[in-house]
Amino acid sequence: MHTARVALEIPEEYLHPMHAFVCESPAVDRETILERDARGEVTTLLLYVDGDREAYERRLRAVPQVEEWTTEGDGGEGFYLYVRTDLREREAGYREALDRDSVLVVPPVELRADRTVRQTMVGHSDQLTAALEGLPGEVGVEVLRTGSYEREDGAPLSGRQREAVRAAWAAGYYDLPRTGGLADVADRLGCGTSTASDLLRRAERRLVAAALGERG
Repeated sequence: MHTARVALEIPEEYLHPMHAFVCESPAVDRETILERDARGEVTTLLLYVDGDREAYERRLRAVPQVEEWTTEGDGGEGFYLYVRTDLREREAGYREALDRDSVLVVPPVELRADRTVRQTMVGHSDQLTAALEGLPGEVGVEVLRTGSYEREDGAPLSGRQREAVRAAWAAGYYDLPRTGGLADVADRLGCGTSTASDLLRRAERRLVAAALGERG
């Protein structure tokens, strides 16, 4: 069994309208697919969306492919989305290259504002290669890493929370013993210490909840 973590750069004509909205709108940072069922003609998804819930819902109402949806807030900077949607012919063609009996796409799958989809694929090495080579030529492929499979617990952080955790790591906030404090984190983020503290607490709560299998 082999695994490949890949970043796929999706041309505009292959983007689902809601991924296109993520790319176009400053109101939304990214979508993260937590669960996916594509066995029928309609694809059913559970996503976490990092961004403005009202702006996202307004756009979602205008997408004819979306048959059913509901959202639920998480008390933070994002929300959960349950949606059932049809795929256009171009989208379906791109997905069919990856939906093979011998290859698993393991969530979470990140749909980013730079038109990339980041996902982990598991299977035999020759089948992983065939799946990637079967993508339309317009789709850019970057293999981020390969090797044995390591589970990634899906704890979706907002973009700002992720930035705060990275800043804290770089500042030595998580070193043992600690070599940097909240003031160092705040300096890197360009914010006050209370804001830095709040961002880290929210991020840490989500990460701990994911590790315990609880809802953060």
